[in-house]
Amino acid sequence: MLAHALGCPVYLFFCLKEQGDYRLYFETFAERIELPRRERAQHLAAWAQRYAVRLEHYCRKAPYQWFNFFDFWASPKRSANDRMI
Repeated sequence: MLAHALGCPVYLFFCLKEQGDYRLYFETFAERIELPRRERAQHLAAWAQRYAVRLEHYCRKAPYQWFNFFDFWASPKRSANDRMI
């Protein structure tokens, strides 16, 4: 939506570790993203699908290099005022 509002090109950037070195990948995602008002949801879905295809490409290229730095699985921290009910 921001790229549409700004009328700017969108580029993808990925960094993978290959054979002990880091390799950067830059590619043009879109010269301009148009989101016609009447078909905005369909166009957004198409852009999201296009991004998912590119992300899948790089995930398959290096399947063990995708990290999540937020611990989604951690138990919530409890304060002294919290109690079990």
